[in-house]
Amino acid sequence: MLNPLQSRTLGVAGAALPTFNDAPVLIPVRLSGSERLGELFEYTLELKTADALAFSPSIAANIELDSLIGTEVTVSIEIEGTGHFIPGLAGEAGTANVGAGTREITGLVTAAFIVREDGRSIVYALTLRPWLWLATKNRNCRNFQDMSVVEITDEVLSAYSFPVDKRLTTPRPNKVWPKRDIQRQHWESDWTFLQRLWEEWGIFYFFEHSEGKHRLVLCDSMGTLKPLGEAYRKIRYEAPTGRRIDEEHIHALSITNSLTPGAVSGVDYDYTEPRADLSVKHEDPCNTGLAHQEYYVWGDYAQPQAGAAGLSGDHNEPQTEAEYLTLVQMQALRSQGLRATGEGNLRGLITGQTFVLTHYPQQAANREYMVIACKLTIEDVGEASGAGQRYQCKAEFEVQPSNEAFRLLRTIEKPRVAGTEYAVVTCPENQEIWTDAYGRVKVQFIWDRLGNNNERSSCWVRVAGTWHGDQFGGTFLPRRGHEVAVSFVNGDPDLPVITGSAVNAFNMPPFQLPDNQALAGYRSREIGGRRANTLAFDDTNGKIQAHLSSDEGVSQLSLGYITRIAGHAGRKDERGKGVELRTDGDGVFRAAMGMLLTTEARPNAQSHTKDMGETIQRLTQARDLQESLTGLAQQHKAQDANADQSEVTKAIKAQNDAIRGSAKTDSNAFPEFSEPHLTLASPVGIQTTTAGSTHIASDENLALTTGGNVGVATGKSFLASVRNSFSVFVHKLGIKLIAASGKVRVEAQSDNVEIVAQKVLELMSTTDWINIKAKKGVTINGGGTALVINPDGVTCFTDGKVQFHCASLGEEAPQARPLDFPSFPSGKMNDAFPFSL
Repeated sequence: MLNPLQSRTLGVAGAALPTFNDAPVLIPVRLSGSERLGELFEYTLELKTADALAFSPSIAANIELDSLIGTEVTVSIEIEGTGHFIPGLAGEAGTANVGAGTREITGLVTAAFIVREDGRSIVYALTLRPWLWLATKNRNCRNFQDMSVVEITDEVLSAYSFPVDKRLTTPRPNKVWPKRDIQRQHWESDWTFLQRLWEEWGIFYFFEHSEGKHRLVLCDSMGTLKPLGEAYRKIRYEAPTGRRIDEEHIHALSITNSLTPGAVSGVDYDYTEPRADLSVKHEDPCNTGLAHQEYYVWGDYAQPQAGAAGLSGDHNEPQTEAEYLTLVQMQALRSQGLRATGEGNLRGLITGQTFVLTHYPQQAANREYMVIACKLTIEDVGEASGAGQRYQCKAEFEVQPSNEAFRLLRTIEKPRVAGTEYAVVTCPENQEIWTDAYGRVKVQFIWDRLGNNNERSSCWVRVAGTWHGDQFGGTFLPRRGHEVAVSFVNGDPDLPVITGSAVNAFNMPPFQLPDNQALAGYRSREIGGRRANTLAFDDTNGKIQAHLSSDEGVSQLSLGYITRIAGHAGRKDERGKGVELRTDGDGVFRAAMGMLLTTEARPNAQSHTKDMGETIQRLTQARDLQESLTGLAQQHKAQDANADQSEVTKAIKAQNDAIRGSAKTDSNAFPEFSEPHLTLASPVGIQTTTAGSTHIASDENLALTTGGNVGVATGKSFLASVRNSFSVFVHKLGIKLIAASGKVRVEAQSDNVEIVAQKVLELMSTTDWINIKAKKGVTINGGGTALVINPDGVTCFTDGKVQFHCASLGEEAPQARPLDFPSFPSGKMNDAFPFSL
């Protein structure tokens, strides 16, 4: 209710405004300010100490202003309405014009100050702003994950206990506001952040004032706007000709048609669908010339499933969202094409509402408009002229046709991250690595006050490597606690990518520094353990080496000047030169196409890797020696022709041919090893030794060839078991078979024994007998004279004489000596199981 000390046109109320004896101390004398769609209003309310209270200037000038700051103050403006005074009606009934009432403007007092001294009064001024202005007074950096613009709005505004009215539809019928994987408030005030998102998504706002409060109204379509009050549903245009009319009207109006872009194109990229065409174009030019200029923008609509659900969640609809976002920008640009500005004595013209213009000379202009902005000034001009209270009202406004969609221009650029930021890799509890199919990880940024250092601390962040291809490249996944350097694509805070890792006190370099400054390379770490795999390059002057090792079995490959590298401690004792492959576990060398192990020199790595000319030459010479001696053995009847050792020589030739390979061609530049042979070669010697047994097995032939001697020395026995035949041929110097102790026994258990000599055959016992036994008999034939000894007796056949030289010749009764013969086994080899490896 207005106080009698206040004017009829302007009133003011506020719980913190000073009073004296229940009467207000301050009386409003001037109100000026402006409101615009999508902006924060600001009004300046001037008040003077009431003359009726007759305060002295010293008292009037010392009102406690701090008590006013942050409180709500409501200014009431009397609206006269339209109609005529009806005399004779009781009370104020005759002034009840159509649309008469009170307009309120409520705001927070954000500043209070003394304007001037006016006689015995002091003039104060209060700056009134909306409660959303409080959101400009902070600054924050935080992440919003898997939330739509509306959900983000609710979250941000939940910190402010003021009313919000969301008159929002959705981007498409029967759809919901799409969620974003990540939206970062990047060192912005809450208002700047929300304003940026609202401009992007086509949301505009204004404030409604009633019942001593003001509420934020969010809209995204023209259909949610309301018409002005009854007195302003239609507003008359009347040029300033001096003719007086008894209603508020517009006395100045300028309608402007402007050239605007006619198309908006967008493009974006989604690395989960790298070949998808995410370009979009929306055309809607105004009906003017040269209205086909294109506005090309980066889209910001692709969402690579980087939110909490990750790749298991639903993919967004980038094409649909792209069409909506470009439509919003197209409408924002197009809506600038037809605007009108004007003036009038309009107390009730309210931003965000509509009216119909009448009586304008341009017939097409008489239509419905939406109030985009209004600058209102109401002041008491009566005192200055000595005519008592008389208020003058002036409204300067901007409107656009209500059938044209209104959107906010993008006035707030998305902030850009300059350079990189540091973050720490996070994982769920009891996890050391947390990643997905794209090798993405979660991080907690150093600035993040809200994250809990877990899998919810950020969206999935890509890890940029030095090399990536189609299932090839290099992969080093950051782990829990690793400090990483995070860059941002085009500086966009919503597009983080890890571009490096940094050393800190908890994550020191892989090799102790500065002692190992000559070491470069990589050292991984066992998940859940302390063991490591290492690839190190030692660039010590004059002692370079390459070192690959695993702590499993202390397995190592060292090349060059071999120095032991002991994990983090780095270089230790020097161990030699060349190459060492060692392990405490199992060792396997496997080559499916063939393997050459050689000590033949190739200085400075000359020639191709399988070059083995000397080896093939020696193998060829060995084969020739085998063939030559085989021919001699067969010539001397030690072997059958074209059998036995001839098969061996054929096999050696085939093997040599396979090792040598076919002729060199363009398609086969390195022909060696047409079959997967294992070849050992040395220009000096090959040795093998073991504390256990040595076993050489061959499925086919075993050939031993030497240009010198074959020496066999055995500490126990020399045993040979042969399935078919055993043939030894010596070409020149004979055969010696000597037993220094024990028997020499030769048996033919199922056939004859033949001992043949070209010259003398000597059977000699140096200390005992020579026993010749035969079950049937013994025949000794020398030069044609035969002596037959059998159970029937002794018979002598000769063409010559028989002569005995003896001391005596006697005869006695018949007497035979018993014969003792060894028994032979009847063993037989099972031919059903031939030897095969």
